[in-house]
Amino acid sequence: MEKISKTIFKIIGVILIIVVIGIVILLIKGPSDPIVLTDEEAIKQNEQQSKLYENVDLAGFDTVSITGEKVTSDYFKDYKITMINIWTTNCNPCIAEMPDIAKLYDSRPKDSNIISICADTVDNKDAVEFATKVMDDAGAKFLTLIPDDVLQKALTDRATLFPTTIFVDSKGKIIGQPHFGGRTEDDYRQAILDRLEEVEKSK
Repeated sequence: MEKISKTIFKIIGVILIIVVIGIVILLIKGPSDPIVLTDEEAIKQNEQQSKLYENVDLAGFDTVSITGEKVTSDYFKDYKITMINIWTTNCNPCIAEMPDIAKLYDSRPKDSNIISICADTVDNKDAVEFATKVMDDAGAKFLTLIPDDVLQKALTDRATLFPTTIFVDSKGKIIGQPHFGGRTEDDYRQAILDRLEEVEKSK
């Protein structure tokens, strides 16, 4: 019994030494350096991501918002441009930019609208509750949709980066390139204005 106890203590001692060594190495080296993309790599990544949204068709979706409003693809028809922000409840940059988007919505350009789609709210009551809190905290008055099958196939299943923001015309057709990553109120405002101009030119 004494030999077994000594063996156990030795094993525990070795484990403690390994843990201490690991902590010391981590303190000396610090966390891994973040991966920084060159401008060329960033452009290439954006191009690859943008291709995921080519020929997207949002016609025919029929879903509800996180607060229970029924929303269909007819929602687009009254606006020349609708900005759609796609996010998840576990995405810190998504949550961080919501107050800016909320401010933009309150003073958005004429003939434009804003909605968001929270990708992880499908059959997830906890995510719906958290998303509702995020929007309330941000002061956001625009609709946040729970994606149905159409929106999942067209948008959220394609998304590999969050937040992703697209812009569609009155028929739900994507106008211009998607935006990947968080942006400011001014960035999104300019993006809407650019696409409104593009829609006008295409008449």
